[in-house]
Amino acid sequence: MTLSVERLRSIIESMLLVSAEPLSIERITGLIIEEEPAVDPASIEAAARALLEASSDERGVRVEDVAGGLQLRTPPENAPFLRRFLQARPQKLTKPALETLAVIAYRQPVTKPEIEGIRGVDVAAVLKALLDRDLIRIIGKSDDLGRPILYGTTKKFLELFGLKSLAALPTLREYHELDEAHQREVDELYEPDRPKISDLAATAEFLVQRQHDPDLDALSAAEASAERAEKAAKEVLDAASGAASSSPEDS
Repeated sequence: MTLSVERLRSIIESMLLVSAEPLSIERITGLIIEEEPAVDPASIEAAARALLEASSDERGVRVEDVAGGLQLRTPPENAPFLRRFLQARPQKLTKPALETLAVIAYRQPVTKPEIEGIRGVDVAAVLKALLDRDLIRIIGKSDDLGRPILYGTTKKFLELFGLKSLAALPTLREYHELDEAHQREVDELYEPDRPKISDLAATAEFLVQRQHDPDLDALSAAEASAERAEKAAKEVLDAASGAASSSPEDS
């Protein structure tokens, strides 16, 4: 059975409504094709793109591209009314947590000794808190003496700051070259009830003097590649396990 673009848009909107996290177009496509194998993947992508383009500032809920996926979000200007309705306080980060998160965001992959060398204090407790909140993750081990753990940010970090990807994070040098008025313009691009880019950039101002900014596009691509490789390896292992369990026992 073939599905119209309008029907696909309805299905995708329903998926986004019940999902607790952003859904990538690839994930959406896979789910729909599992149910309706005859559907053209290009039609699914077109429906998803149409939802993004159709989101209006006048609507109370709209589809946005966040953290590499689509997510239903409310307009920033509605936040005060929603906060009063929910009696909820916006998620806040302590100054030590924000400083550590800024170092990781702009220097990743980075080790605990490197973070402590920059901040000048022990960061064990802060790292644990950021790991518990799923804002950072362990991405490997360094080749340095002792093989210290390497840390990087997560998709939850992108969601918290309303960023599409790490590439959307302005470089510190670029940000601090702006005057205060233009820095406020950057902040206005993001939801006011969420931590601001200025908060993140201001706490990491001491990194501005470094000679090179990390290649955030390449970092995002590397992380995505690693995730695909991990998924592919799991599928191979699951298939091998299934084949072994279904084979007849030796008599």
